[in-house]
Amino acid sequence: MLEDDLAKAEEKSETFENKHKELELELTNMNTSLKKMEATEGMQAEREDKLENSIRELEATKADLSIRAENAERQIQVLEENILKLERNLEAERSSHKATRLELEELNAEINEI
Repeated sequence: MLEDDLAKAEEKSETFENKHKELELELTNMNTSLKKMEATEGMQAEREDKLENSIRELEATKADLSIRAENAERQIQVLEENILKLERNLEAERSSHKATRLELEELNAEINEI
């Protein structure tokens, strides 16, 4: 009977030792996974910081471009007004030139009649 109890105890001991080894292996694997996750987390945090910096830079560039676009629109408006003014001036000069040409032709005609 003692031998049976001893055999059972040894069997239980062996079972517990195997279970202990399995749990230690699982713990080692979990620690390895945790270290990998921590490393990945660090890399992700670094990447997130870089992306946030990039976003800030892009927002600043966007603001600068918006200001430049507004200035360009104002300059376009001024240039369009200048074009209209120059076109009116051109038309006035053409009319004046035509009137002067007609007057010159009349004077030439009068001179030819003399």
